[in-house]
Amino acid sequence: MQLSHYLKIYPYEEKPGHLLFFSTRKGSTALLRIEDYESIKQGAISPADGEILLKLGIVVPDREAEKASMLSILDTMNKNSTGLNVTVVLNLDCNFACTYCYEGELKGKLYMSDETARSLVRFIKERFKANKKSINLDFYGGEPLLSPDIIKAVSRDLKSFAESRGAAYTFTLITNGSLYKRQLVEELAALGLQSVKITVDGPAEVHDKCRPFKSGVGSFDVIMRNIKETHDLAKIGIGGNFLQDNYEQFPLLLDRLQKENLGPGKISVIKFDPVMNRFDGAGSRIDYTDGVMSVNEPWAISAGNRLREEILKRGFNTPKITPMPCQVELDDYFIVYFDGMIYKCPAFIGRAGFEIGNLESGTRDYGGAYKLGHWKNDECRECEYLPLCFGGCRHLAYLRNSEITVDCKKPYLDASLETLVKQDVKYRKPAGAA
Repeated sequence: MQLSHYLKIYPYEEKPGHLLFFSTRKGSTALLRIEDYESIKQGAISPADGEILLKLGIVVPDREAEKASMLSILDTMNKNSTGLNVTVVLNLDCNFACTYCYEGELKGKLYMSDETARSLVRFIKERFKANKKSINLDFYGGEPLLSPDIIKAVSRDLKSFAESRGAAYTFTLITNGSLYKRQLVEELAALGLQSVKITVDGPAEVHDKCRPFKSGVGSFDVIMRNIKETHDLAKIGIGGNFLQDNYEQFPLLLDRLQKENLGPGKISVIKFDPVMNRFDGAGSRIDYTDGVMSVNEPWAISAGNRLREEILKRGFNTPKITPMPCQVELDDYFIVYFDGMIYKCPAFIGRAGFEIGNLESGTRDYGGAYKLGHWKNDECRECEYLPLCFGGCRHLAYLRNSEITVDCKKPYLDASLETLVKQDVKYRKPAGAA
């Protein structure tokens, strides 16, 4: 057995004489004595320990074979996929006037028609092959709850279809939370609603400045009331978007949630991210510049790590560090725009050259437009972070370079991964130990 190529080893001050191992390919951790580490390097490992460490991805039979296998890992994932996942952009309308709205100049009273919704259902049914076991839709906008009737109609049809094939239909929502009322949620839960992500940008004074209603009135209190009245119907996750001048106030939101009896048992997950810059209406330059253009920006790394610690130490859940390929690389993942055009990444919706077809004519090859496999270069292949990056974010690279290139996350991971892994060991049960 050999130590995996996709492995990070850190000192572990809390337990002298031990090292903390993290597999970037498995997302697993292990604490090992320094002398055991030296034994592994010499090839002296017991069969029992070897079996455990092999399962955790800490050791492998052959490092070169492991690196070679990474080239086909996404092919294997696509071959074994049993789910069909579609993000549906129902409209470009919204009842908020967010300062950093990602739709920017694309916004307007533009809605998916009933005819397009029926085409969406046909498109999904046609692609639901015999090996598929689930359909999941993620309704998005604009504000998706401005289109409740289409959500209900599409869900009724697909739920009946999936069940007739012995499969499951579920859907999720990304919403501003202002229209997430109990009566509506009860109807949606019966049709397959599993979870909802509601955006809350910090405590009331910060959130209301960033995410007011169009009238200028703050939205924080309305959202809190809706969460309190619906948390038992479907899982509620909270996402928040911070800026350099307000992130330090975000822990006050966590305290407010606990004060409102909306603790870890009632909120399924919380994650805060820096606001990203966006395209202008022409899709070429940037019309919002207070956000970031790279995950490697030092202040954003520091802020993200600190806020993650604040989430975990209060007992809330936040996403674990895990291998995560870009959805562009997944065969069974599509973005359907309100007008029936199809994309592979929600950040590129409405941008000329990135549509891959439409609901009526179907899809065409998109390997060139989205630079599939752009991470299969010598530098990425040799990087121990490859399973956590896969070439990074195409959208951010496009913002900076006006073309899709590798968006290397190595500076970010060098600066933050040790902290993130140690946070998980401190606040959560490790994935494994030996």
